[in-house]
Amino acid sequence: MAWRDVFLACLLVFLNYINALEVDYDGQMTMKLEHALANDPNPEFKDRGVIDILSIRNAAVVMKQNVFTDEDRNQLKALSEADGWYLLKATFTSGDSKEAKLRTFVKGCALYESGLSDTLTVSLDHTGWPVGISMLTNPSLCDGRIVYPSDLISFNTTVFIRHMEQGPVPDTATYIQKIEREKEARERGETKDNRSFLAKYWMYIVPVVIFVLLTGAVNPEGAAGGGR
Repeated sequence: MAWRDVFLACLLVFLNYINALEVDYDGQMTMKLEHALANDPNPEFKDRGVIDILSIRNAAVVMKQNVFTDEDRNQLKALSEADGWYLLKATFTSGDSKEAKLRTFVKGCALYESGLSDTLTVSLDHTGWPVGISMLTNPSLCDGRIVYPSDLISFNTTVFIRHMEQGPVPDTATYIQKIEREKEARERGETKDNRSFLAKYWMYIVPVVIFVLLTGAVNPEGAAGGGR
């Protein structure tokens, strides 16, 4: 077997292994949430709650988020009026104590006017480990609507798990079979060259044409004398 065939066979095995990793992973992890409600250059993060991700594959979660206090409501209202940013910090911990810390943010007025209704999207890499988190509110725009204290009691959170999309995998098995068939055909002498005469022998014709043109250009008098 030629080295090229060995390389292609190894590539096929490797791609199948990567594909299996991307399809078969699953697991659990804990997402601890902390947020900053003050419009401060160096904000102090407070505990917001914990979200247990029971299944990465099925996005099964259990949420335990703290109830909003009067102090929290007043801070969020002040943050909204100051057109500040609500900051969220998420700390992910796996069963083997592996840890990742990610942050996101939204306009304070958006969270305030949504009545604490938000959506968290966790992006995973091909191994199932979080590499990004984003937050949206519903509605996502600030239009100055009236918010009552009863609207700010507890978070209404939805969690989405976004898996890394698998790109197209080359059909290496078919390609290897095609190469083998072509190789066997060449060994049996069955391969035909259907190219035109010019396509086959252009490398011989072009130098002759160039030689003739150069000869005529270098000796114009001889060519003229031959006509008298």
